Amino acid sequence: MSKIFLCIVLGLVLTGCGNTESKENDVVSAESSLAEDIVQEEQVAGQEGAWNDTLYIGEYLDENKEPNLEIAKGEDGYFIVQIGIFRLASFDDGVGELTEEGLCFTATDMAGNPIRGIITVENQMATVIFTDSTWEYIESGTSYEYTKSTDEPRIWEY
Repeated sequence: MSKIFLCIVLGLVLTGCGNTESKENDVVSAESSLAEDIVQEEQVAGQEGAWNDTLYIGEYLDENKEPNLEIAKGEDGYFIVQIGIFRLASFDDGVGELTEEGLCFTATDMAGNPIRGIITVENQMATVIFTDSTWEYIESGTSYEYTKSTDEPRIWEY
């Protein structure tokens, strides 16, 4: 029994005194891998706002506490966007696609022409910026803000 114990102890001592350079390389490799994982997680978290479907989907209230922005995801993978602007316009046929910049959409203005914009969401606040408008009542660059009231859009209820 004592010979077995002595062999085990001797084996552990010899193994512990073995190639320390190899063990150091393993530790450095593990630390490097962990650092890469952390960087990738931070990059994903940074992009989460732009690429997270659930962040956009829902009903939003305008400054009058009226539901005037509805965003849902259609069966085809594109977004359905309805935008109301108090006493000015209603865009009920908006179609959007999620990009790095936000939710880019195209709708039809009151004159029958395409109107385009981008929607960004941060802290339950949606900002709609019209980026391409030929309609005289909304200039390119005009923006409106909405506050998210629910994650459930009511597009099909109107």
